[in-house]
Amino acid sequence: MFKTLLAEAITAIISNKSRTILTLMGIVIGIASVITVIAAGEGGKQIILKEFEGLSPTSLIIIPNWQDRSLNTAFEIEQMTQKDLDDLEEYGTHINAIAPMDSRRTLIKAGSIEKQLSVTGTNSNYIDYVEYELQAGRIITDSEVDARAKVAVVGNLIQEEFFPGESAVGKYITAFGVPIKIIGVLANMEKSETISLSNPDDEYNNAIVVPISIFKRLFGGDGNYYQLMCKANSMDDIPAAKQDILKILAKNHGKWDDRVDKFMIIGMKEQLDMINTVVGTVTIGVAVLAGIALLVAAIGIMNIMLVSVKERTREIGIRKAIGAKNWHIQMQFLIETLILCGGGGLAGLGLAALAANLIGHFAKWPAVINPQVAAFSILLSLITGLLSGFYPAIRASKLIPHEALRYE
Repeated sequence: MFKTLLAEAITAIISNKSRTILTLMGIVIGIASVITVIAAGEGGKQIILKEFEGLSPTSLIIIPNWQDRSLNTAFEIEQMTQKDLDDLEEYGTHINAIAPMDSRRTLIKAGSIEKQLSVTGTNSNYIDYVEYELQAGRIITDSEVDARAKVAVVGNLIQEEFFPGESAVGKYITAFGVPIKIIGVLANMEKSETISLSNPDDEYNNAIVVPISIFKRLFGGDGNYYQLMCKANSMDDIPAAKQDILKILAKNHGKWDDRVDKFMIIGMKEQLDMINTVVGTVTIGVAVLAGIALLVAAIGIMNIMLVSVKERTREIGIRKAIGAKNWHIQMQFLIETLILCGGGGLAGLGLAALAANLIGHFAKWPAVINPQVAAFSILLSLITGLLSGFYPAIRASKLIPHEALRYE
């Protein structure tokens, strides 16, 4: 019986090609819109995650508490001292890889080549913190930091621009008017083929990292630190690590009004979670708008099926007169809508895949179609078919045979 109903449904669909195509278009566009929007949102998440992939989720950045200071300008900003750094290393049981960081632009020279670039002052933990890879040479040691050694680790582009065709290790550049020996070269970081929030050639590949001690000596300053970086020992240790840091800093600096911390901690995990939440919310919002197109398509299908019931009233009357049950009529119309919507869902998935490829090629934005989203979209199209075909099917099955036979 099912095969017979399926054959009749397919025959009815094929018999009116124009109506079938117009009906399919609504479902195809609706499903394709939903999948493409969600795929673009997933691609956006990948771009953001790629931007932060050099920073571990356990990374923590310690800076003055500007948030609470902005609410009460009577609070005076303080910077961290060498004692803070030493205490964090000694008493911070849940943290490691503690590194100060300061950066200034200056004129860099090597032979006849000169260029304005940023120089970063830090310690031996910096390389571990940002998870760079070395191409050649070595990183700065603790003894070099203590001795204020005039050494530097540079990015790959520094080697290419100032020492083309040869290794920069052992060569000298002039920064702040002082010769500095290059002891290491960072591996090149390729720029993403997709839209990027940052350019590695501006930051990583053009990096010049020197000991914080010589940086302070050459550039000047009071020896204090505006920013410290560290890592929690594990994801589970992040809350305890934050408590340790704030407790140590509060002991050394006190608190504003004896209650407000003078420093704040920015966690990479929280930043990534927040970004994912924002991107996810925007994606859902746009997907809902795209889903409205699907709802409009469902209403259009229901209207088309009601018209079909009207046109086929006499046919329905004949079938019922020769013994067709109500559920036979219902099943035929439901099968028709399921075929239409299921086929539209598959076509919409194909259109979404094409749109994703075009977006990736021309907009340089990865549109990632999740298999689960694809499966859900097909299921959604079938549900749309059931909902839009249910009322017309019921209406068709309730036609009275002798009245249907008199219909012209």
